[in-house]
Amino acid sequence: MLVKDFITKEIPVLKSFETGEYALALMDDFKLKHLPVLENNTYQCLVSERDIFSMRRLDEPVGSLVNFAPSVTPNQHLYEVLRLVSHFNLTMIPVLNEEKELIGGVTRERLIDVLAEVCCVETEGSVLVLEMAPQDYELAEIARIIESNNAHVMSLFSRIDKITGKLIVTIKIDLEDISPVIRSFERFNYTVLYYFMKKGMVDDLLQKRMDELLFYMNM
Repeated sequence: MLVKDFITKEIPVLKSFETGEYALALMDDFKLKHLPVLENNTYQCLVSERDIFSMRRLDEPVGSLVNFAPSVTPNQHLYEVLRLVSHFNLTMIPVLNEEKELIGGVTRERLIDVLAEVCCVETEGSVLVLEMAPQDYELAEIARIIESNNAHVMSLFSRIDKITGKLIVTIKIDLEDISPVIRSFERFNYTVLYYFMKKGMVDDLLQKRMDELLFYMNM
């Protein structure tokens, strides 16, 4: 998950003397709202579509617009790219080598593809969402409960709900029917917020329970 494995080398660049009008045309061609600006082949800054629209005249050079120059290096973790892209709402982040030379970039589009792969979104399975107090989070126990039902954790992500302060844990599981997993978590007093699996499986399970109840009531 290092940056060097996800670099897009064919990215458009701007020279400091090029105009805002040219920059907007380039952004439109490549469907980006941010482009790196070079001066003497050295990375100077990252200019945005908003910066250009704030110019008094579009025929002015972009080199004097801003002094905002975020970047990453090839050996940084992809999480740093995700942090910068999310925090600054970027459509691409430049990648520099040890000599501070621009060697490519990581686009938001590429980042989404990578995250989809990490989350195993194309793999068959189900999704379970748990809610708990942060101090109650035990990864080993969560994995044990899932594995006790002959299932495996394919991906797991957690976040703190800013309103409730609770920890929200989203788990991708390699079972299409996670009804037994849901029952196990409920048995251990976990709060199951949501679950997503093939349509009809939960309904079929509830119908089976209802049929069993009616059977014993009629005995």
